[in-house]
Formats: sequence, structure tokens, C-alpha cells
Amino acid sequence: MIKEVLVYTFGDQSHDSAIRAAAAFAAHHNARLTGLFVKPDVMAYSVAYGNYPLGLAETFYQLQASYCEKIKARFESITADYELRCQWHQTDEYEKKPRPAFYSDLIFVRQPDSESSVVFNDTDFVDHLITDTGLPTVVIPSDWSAENFAQLPVLGWKETREAVSAVRHALPIMRDAKDVDIVAITQTTDFKEELIEGIEISDYLSKHEVTTKYFAERMIEQDLNETDTLLRHVENRGRDLIIIGGYGHSRFREIVLGGMTRSLIKKSPVPVLLSH
Repeated sequence: MIKEVLVYTFGDQSHDSAIRAAAAFAAHHNARLTGLFVKPDVMAYSVAYGNYPLGLAETFYQLQASYCEKIKARFESITADYELRCQWHQTDEYEKKPRPAFYSDLIFVRQPDSESSVVFNDTDFVDHLITDTGLPTVVIPSDWSAENFAQLPVLGWKETREAVSAVRHALPIMRDAKDVDIVAITQTTDFKEELIEGIEISDYLSKHEVTTKYFAERMIEQDLNETDTLLRHVENRGRDLIIIGGYGHSRFREIVLGGMTRSLIKKSPVPVLLSH
């Protein structure tokens, strides 16, 4: 049961698509929606430019305050179209713990597009939302215009801890969907193993009242990687959500998302729900 939904915002980009998707989702599930603005760490300027005038820091903070007020106004305008409880807060990027997420059931955030930014790398930020909070995170494309989604999800399946976590977290969503495509991407020809995996995950989900269809998708010559194979299935089948495990690896004692997961987040034309 989903009762607390959180949408992250930051910077001067438009977050309308993420806010609208989160508001519609929260209203449908009778959940409360919290909008949260994240203020970047001014020390990032210091690292990039060395000593700088205090006036620059003050200007930076003023800019962030104006961005926050602008996005807050859009949050209030968009949520006014829905019957739901909502609230607005702001936090700092340098806070060690993502505390607001600890008391939420589902996170929404816009699709990242500024990986090279000196001040706020939203690609890394989304990485950490997925790996540090332990919560399912829905990444909404910036040009996503549909009000509703998750009626026709795709579950990217493989027998891993991350995929199992995604299944557990997404059960309420999949149960509410019309039907779910379970997609296993393979380069092998072990039909027996594929059949066993398909039967087992389909049987498990059916016990939770989820209607499914199983597909073993093979990569074709035009597919550069598994992301292309999965997105091809989404397009061909007219799906509106991808559910997948957030696969990562260790780096300097941190968990960071792998290249394939990052590629899917940045390239997907439909929302992506990830769980690590």
C-alpha cells in the first residue's frame, strides 16, 4: 500500500512532468504528496573556482531561493488540479542522510540531463537516490506529457537481488495495472532455462493477482546493448512504464549505478521505476 509519495526538484529546470505524474499517482492511490527542493552545496563553486568573493556566494543562494519559489509555485498550481493532500519542503544537498525519503513509499524525479554540471550533477543525484534510500524511484522523462502511467508496465527480469527488490516494491503498481510484460533479455539459446524462469516469476506474480505475459527477448544486430533491446520491446508493445532493478557496483566504498542502468534512465521515453 502506497501512502506517502515524494517528488524531488532542483535547479532552474522544469519539473512539471515529474510533479504532474507524481500528483496523478498520489491522487489515484489516495496518498499524500510531498514536494522537495534540493539546494546545491555552495562549496562546489569553491572546488571549481577556488577562493571567490562572498558576493558570489550570496548571489548563488539568492538564485537558489528564486528557483525554489518558482518550482514551489508550479507545484502548487499543478497539485491544485487533483484531490490530494500535499506539502512542500526544502533541504540541502550536503545533508548526509536523505531523511525525507526514509519516510516515503515512492520517489519521483525528473530524467537527468546535466551530468557535466559543476554545481549540481543531477545524474549522480539520481544515482544516490536509488542506491542510498533503498526506495523505489520513478524517473520521469522531461517531455513526458501523459497524465497517467503504469497501466501497461514492463518488468525487466533476471534472477538477481536487484530485480527481486524491484518486484517487491512494485507489487502494488503491477497489481493495479491492466497487465504486465515480463521481459528477460538473453543471448543464449537455453530454451529450457528460459521457460523455467518464465514459469516461476509468472506463477509468483499470479499469486499476487498480477496478470502477466512472459517474453524472452534476444538482442538483434541493431541493438548496441540490453537497453536498446528492452526499449525496442517497450515501443513495439506500447508499454508505459519500465520496472527494473537498479544494478550497481562498488567505487571508493560507494555504490554507483552501472553504465547500463544509467543508459536506460537517460534514454527511456517512458517512466522507469528502479529499486536497488
